[in-house]
Amino acid sequence: MDQKDKAGEAYWTSFWDQLPMPEPVNLADLSLNNYGIRKLNALYSRTLSPSSSQKLLELGCGNSVFLSYFHKEFGYDVYGLDYSELGCNQTRRILERDNIKGTIIQGDIFNPPAELIGQFDVVCSFGVLEHFEDSTATIKAFSKFLKPGGTLITTVPYLKGATGLLQKIMNKPVYDIHVLMNREDLKGFINYAGLKLKYCEYHLPISFGVTLEQSGDHKVSFLPIKKLILKSLQVLSKVCWFVDDRLFKLPVLPFFTAGIISVATLDKKPNS
Repeated sequence: MDQKDKAGEAYWTSFWDQLPMPEPVNLADLSLNNYGIRKLNALYSRTLSPSSSQKLLELGCGNSVFLSYFHKEFGYDVYGLDYSELGCNQTRRILERDNIKGTIIQGDIFNPPAELIGQFDVVCSFGVLEHFEDSTATIKAFSKFLKPGGTLITTVPYLKGATGLLQKIMNKPVYDIHVLMNREDLKGFINYAGLKLKYCEYHLPISFGVTLEQSGDHKVSFLPIKKLILKSLQVLSKVCWFVDDRLFKLPVLPFFTAGIISVATLDKKPNS
């Protein structure tokens, strides 16, 4: 299957090459800086069952700390697939640092090694789906890695609200490599792909996850001013996170939300 990739391997290799190795997931960190991770962990803990006999695959695993997290917290045998050689090598270094045994494979999600098909109890992607133009076909491709009855976790940024508007103004080339979707769109893609939807909701009451790293030869103009604006907005986010985390729950409004998280399952009866 050929899919139109709006980002491309060169973009991701350049993007990851600018970033330091990410810190391990630390659920003991109760600071506001770790608020988003703790919220994710609460969802995954409700959704997934720990098991040392289950296998998890992360699609688009470059520079990811989530394989270490899923092994430590759920006991899964972890695998990753990515088309960037640099991204794969970075993830291998992360696993080595975290003393986790995992398998990282460089390859194409749409033309993967045959031995990966139908082998995983859990398949996850974090910010991958929105870079491919045919969303339903992409989810179908994701689901091919699942065992019957397996679970697919998909997260995408929400760019039809404040974050998307800021991304478009501040660094449009990055905005342009995304397919915009809302919760109802994602629900539809999952249903059309033939999976059974378990959960699909907006995530976090407020977030401004704007990327200011350059894309290709494009230079971000007025970078210091834009960084200052984003820093100010992130302070506002943390005030809201403090209220939501320690005082009372805030409503999750699409215009300000960080993104959308979905959980779906593949029918236990193989397709005929």
